[in-house]
Amino acid sequence: MADTHRVEIDLNVLMRLVSEVAAEDPLDYADLPVDEATLRQACCQGALNILQHAASFSAEDLIYVLLSAMAKLIEENVLLQAQNLERGAQVRGELVAQILERAKRGR
Repeated sequence: MADTHRVEIDLNVLMRLVSEVAAEDPLDYADLPVDEATLRQACCQGALNILQHAASFSAEDLIYVLLSAMAKLIEENVLLQAQNLERGAQVRGELVAQILERAKRGR
């Protein structure tokens, strides 16, 4: 039988810690109509819910759950960054094509 672990994590403390991490590696919300604090609170609450459900896991299993979630988030972040870079390259390419087309027409 797995050892049970009871960890009390304060939502506000977790949100402050995430804010400190975000200060070092800020998210780009661009023009999205999203309230950063509200989204952060919802995400932190979701993470705490996962932790509560994992209370009956062994310490090793809990570490695997946390590491797999962390690795998935890192993978997702890298993929989103690559997609953003690709979109930017496409936009720049279209702008260059438009400029060249105008130059050919003498405008």
